[in-house]
Amino acid sequence: MFIKPAPGIKLRDPETKQFVPESGQEVGEFDLYWVRRINDGDAIRVSEEIPEAPSAKPGKSA
Repeated sequence: MFIKPAPGIKLRDPETKQFVPESGQEVGEFDLYWVRRINDGDAIRVSEEIPEAPSAKPGKSA
């Protein structure tokens, strides 16, 4: 699952001991640590934003 820290919260990853970036990071789907952080309101589960590929515009045939 993809999580972000809640606004105003500095959230530390227990494995790396580093702060989770504001942009978020991928964590284990069933990791109870992250499930508790979400339930406590310290982390927010978000759907990972995948940028859409630019659509191919049909060109004029010469």
